[in-house]
Amino acid sequence: MGIGRPCCRLDNMKPLRTREPQRAAKDSSSATGENRIPAWTALAYFAAAFGAAWYTAPALAGLHPPSLVFFTFFQLVLMSLSVPAAAFGARGRGYVSLDRLALVAAVLVFGAAPAAWVAGASAMLWTLIADPRREPWLPRVTRAAANAGMFLLATLAAGLVYAGLGGVLPGRPIDLVDFGRICLLILTLQAINELLFLPMTWRSMTPAARRQPVDWRSTLNELLIGLSGIIAALAFIRLSWLGFAVYVAFVIAVAVLFKYVAGVAERERERARELGAVNRVNQAVNSAAGIDDIVEVIFRETQGLMDFAAFIIGIYDRDADELDVRLNYDDGVRHPPARRKPGEGLLAWTMQHNEAVFVPDRRTTAHPSVRGAIILGRSPVSIISIPINFGNETVGVLSVQDYKPYAFKPRALHLLESFASQIAVAIVNTRLFAELKNHQQELEDRVASRTAELELLTASLEETMRQKEALLARLEQENRRDPLTRLANRRHLDEALEQELHRALRFGHPLALAMCDLDHFKRVNDDYGHALGDEVLYRVAEILHRGVRATDLVARYGGEEFVLLLPETDREQARVVCEKLREQVADAGWNDLEADIRVTMSFGVATVDEATQSSAALLESADRALYAAKRGGRNRVVIARGNTGMRSNA
Repeated sequence: MGIGRPCCRLDNMKPLRTREPQRAAKDSSSATGENRIPAWTALAYFAAAFGAAWYTAPALAGLHPPSLVFFTFFQLVLMSLSVPAAAFGARGRGYVSLDRLALVAAVLVFGAAPAAWVAGASAMLWTLIADPRREPWLPRVTRAAANAGMFLLATLAAGLVYAGLGGVLPGRPIDLVDFGRICLLILTLQAINELLFLPMTWRSMTPAARRQPVDWRSTLNELLIGLSGIIAALAFIRLSWLGFAVYVAFVIAVAVLFKYVAGVAERERERARELGAVNRVNQAVNSAAGIDDIVEVIFRETQGLMDFAAFIIGIYDRDADELDVRLNYDDGVRHPPARRKPGEGLLAWTMQHNEAVFVPDRRTTAHPSVRGAIILGRSPVSIISIPINFGNETVGVLSVQDYKPYAFKPRALHLLESFASQIAVAIVNTRLFAELKNHQQELEDRVASRTAELELLTASLEETMRQKEALLARLEQENRRDPLTRLANRRHLDEALEQELHRALRFGHPLALAMCDLDHFKRVNDDYGHALGDEVLYRVAEILHRGVRATDLVARYGGEEFVLLLPETDREQARVVCEKLREQVADAGWNDLEADIRVTMSFGVATVDEATQSSAALLESADRALYAAKRGGRNRVVIARGNTGMRSNA
């Protein structure tokens, strides 16, 4: 039964009606009782049995009534000690007992008609006063009439078949032929019983049971029990009343023991099934399956252990104050998950009071959870509702319900409570996992955000470092360059001279250094101005820079004075270079600056030798050579030779 459907309605939920009217009508026909017998079947059986009893009444004449009453009581006691046939097979229907022993003995002792009366009377009394099924008086009377008619007709028919085959009462030793007749008697009794039983159970049988309606193991059991009726008949005929009473007491003791052993075995099987179900649910919880998967496992396991019409599992969402109904099964119909606000009703009462509800029959209970419930459609009769608790917190509710009374045993309550505790663990684990996942996502988002910030900061720092390095490189370059001529300055010259001199001295390579100076440059500044003088210096610097190799260095030494550092160059090679440069300066077109301007340049060249083992000595030697060029008339190249010698080229 679904939430808000024909049961104690949960709060303000609306009914979810999806079944067709025809199916609802069909359901109402079986609202109470297991395998409810159609009225026409019971009437037909009872009418046929009444006619047969009236027809065979004369056969009772001359019989000893106490004997018939005793056998009736004997059979009634054995029927009361019956065991459900399902204990011997999954397809078993009805009950198995030792009453077939008394029934066969009655046929052998009294004949078909008296035995039929005994069978009918005992079946009716058993149904009315000893049948363990709980049902209203009208269905019970209907069942009693059907059972009485079925037993009377089957016994009468089997007894007549036995008599027709020449069967006699066991007043003499039984031979093999008699044994065969008795076997046919028992088989006929069982066959007619099965045929008469089918119309009463056909509607409640599954398709598989309908395809194979006969359970051969039950038939074999009935045959073996029926054959023991031979011993009962012989005991009745040959023993005294006291001896027969002792025999009956022994048979009843065996029946009691049989019922006890079958009950213990059935309880152990049921307990094993329950433990297996609990273990499978526990495995589903431990395997970290989703909550819906666990709910499905619990529903399937519960369905395999008990019969119910409705199954409901709801999880309480405290933040939204809603019940999240994850599974809502009602009489074969599964409704989609839904969320509802709690209010009044069975499930709400269970959650609010944190108390399990076990109602065997709602019609006769005064339990507060169902006393004021709102009923929509069909009313449930058997109800179990259990809070799903984790610690002191109620996290949901589980309920099973049915439309017949006493559908659930008390042990079902304990089984569902164990399922509820496992659902609670799964719910809390799911919530913790969701919270952990949310925290993990928040942490990942924060890390990603912080990482992005750090990446931006790192990129900014890297850009700042690049700008700083570029600036430092530019400053370094500016510190090593003359701002007017863009040639190397004196600082750069000093560093380069030390490196080249060290290399030349270490490896014995030649090295030349030339100092050059513009002739009468002061006159240019005085006559034409410093701006024109700066232009002259710039052009001379270009001539010097273009006239040397890439490995050579041209530096502005100061004012109008320049220095040429010529690695791997001896005196003669240096002279040639300087002469070329001197001619290029003298022959350069200066008329575009001033018509009468004339620019010449003097060179003093020194090379590395024994006297010039340091940069200062080399510079001094070149300076003396330049001074000699100035004294010699300017516009010339003078080569320093040793400490004092000079050689001039004009």
